[in-house]
Amino acid sequence: MFDADGVMVRPWRVIASETAFRDRWLTVRSDTCVTSDGVEVSPYHVIEYPDWVNVVALTRNGARLILVREYRHGRGEVLSGLVSGTLEPSDGDDLAAAAETAARRELQEETGYVGGRFVRILDSYPNPANHSNRVSSFLAFDVEPSPARALDPTESIEILFDDLDATLLQLRDGDLRMQAMHVAALWSAAARIMADDSLPPSAQALRKKLRRVFA
Repeated sequence: MFDADGVMVRPWRVIASETAFRDRWLTVRSDTCVTSDGVEVSPYHVIEYPDWVNVVALTRNGARLILVREYRHGRGEVLSGLVSGTLEPSDGDDLAAAAETAARRELQEETGYVGGRFVRILDSYPNPANHSNRVSSFLAFDVEPSPARALDPTESIEILFDDLDATLLQLRDGDLRMQAMHVAALWSAAARIMADDSLPPSAQALRKKLRRVFA
């Protein structure tokens, strides 16, 4: 039912809130809410994560897509995916600039690749029903290797190289599984490459390969 202003859906009101758990990685917040129809919802648990970044990184001339392969304990599996990570306080206060800084930092730390042109392609919410964070995805062209790789002590990451179109075909055909936001970033990267004439010349060359994905 629409209200007097013609609006059907309105936000809930939070009438009480407490922190159920907090550490360096996440906070679990338990809210008492009242819907716009006056129905109480309690407790409603919200997980507060830092904002994330993903990087669809392409080597010089769009030659290869950089993927990383590592153990993911939630699934108990070793999986392939994109370079990704969280924003850190040292990345800055301006969200747009901090996201690119974090993306460049994560790419260097996980793979050693640096430089290139970064294009922001997607801002999305991993699970807005009960996660508070946002993920920003970047398409990076012409990144180059350096000796500056710096893994955390708990990280064991294998660097993989593939063709962007081949990875998308595996996703399309159900032959590859990866984190959902990585999948969204890869398809957004392909869409941007197909549509944006302002991208580097290497992107134009990739269009011919990508046509077979969309055929």
